Amino acid sequence: MKRALWILVVLVIPFFSAQAQEASKILDTYRRNFTIASLDVKIQILQDAASGKNAADMGPLYEQALEFVTDNGTLMGSDTRFNQLAAIAAEQIGIIKYAPAKASLWKLFQINSDTQTLQKAAYALGEVGAGDPEILANLNHYVDTQNVNFAAGAQPDMIVLAACLQALGKLGDPSSFPILFSAMNLGYSSKITAFAKDALLSIKGDFQALLTQVIKDRPLAEKKLALQMALDTNKLTSDQKAQVAQFALDISLHSSAADAAARSSFRDMRFVAAAALGDRKWAPAAALLVEHLDTTIGEFDKGLVDTNHLLDAINELSATAAHDAAVRLTQYLVLINSYTEKGKAYDEKIVTTILNALGTLGDKVAFDDLMYTQYLNYPTTVKKAARAALDKLKW
Repeated sequence: MKRALWILVVLVIPFFSAQAQEASKILDTYRRNFTIASLDVKIQILQDAASGKNAADMGPLYEQALEFVTDNGTLMGSDTRFNQLAAIAAEQIGIIKYAPAKASLWKLFQINSDTQTLQKAAYALGEVGAGDPEILANLNHYVDTQNVNFAAGAQPDMIVLAACLQALGKLGDPSSFPILFSAMNLGYSSKITAFAKDALLSIKGDFQALLTQVIKDRPLAEKKLALQMALDTNKLTSDQKAQVAQFALDISLHSSAADAAARSSFRDMRFVAAAALGDRKWAPAAALLVEHLDTTIGEFDKGLVDTNHLLDAINELSATAAHDAAVRLTQYLVLINSYTEKGKAYDEKIVTTILNALGTLGDKVAFDDLMYTQYLNYPTTVKKAARAALDKLKW
């Protein structure tokens, strides 16, 4: 058995060695002929090499073709054969995944505007650019620039943009996430938007951290969309969604806004984040939800938000079941009781919601003020709510 295996090895090694020598000789012949050939013949040489049995070994030839094209970049606009040559070479580099040619592929973006050529180059970069920070940075910058131009009213080459989005999705690097997120939400066509979303979901890394980074660093409109995506996706657990919402609430409470429109947008994001935290009864956010309630009270007093927003803020805070929530809601009850004693108008829905929340919390910190509420000039429904809350206190 060992003798048979040894004989097989002895026979196979020369066979593969001969194959490698043959492929090398064919490559050398193609490269030599390419050097001396006319432009039309150069194209034919690449086509022949791509269709031959040794096509997978022709990487250096394709790279040579790209270098010839980029060295003659000034002629590309006047002679379409250069574009044809570059497109063939770029496509084959992608097919055989010939990584040494990636720098030459990127040079095409610097000297060329032909749609087909850049589309093929982008696809190829998606195959060979993994792990190369310069290629990633260049592709990211290219797409980011198209996003900026589109937002300013310009119309990018959508075929090339789609190819670049697909390339970034294939490379899957976290550095592309905010750029792909922007492309997904800019208002491109449904096809481009879908490419951007598919690429975004292909990104490797911590999806929660990536969305949190968008909320931290990107423009306000994208912050809101990132929060909504975090809440809608099935890639995050309920706890992870709460953590993203807590971060978004923090950002929306503490970010400065230059104008009324920005303040309104931050307010909307705050309401979405607070609702998500209330739905999940997220106790770690109690301090932020206290601050959210304080802010909402101030906005309600100024007529900036309606009663429902204030009622929601009360309920979202009480959902945390935190002692701090009971303390703050008791303080709010004290304030409304003082208004009632002075004959000032109050909203019965608000005081009843506070009383119900204190009953749900069951914290004895509210005992004195719940007792006192029963003696004030409230209607029977309010006094009954105070009594019901008292009965729920835990001792």
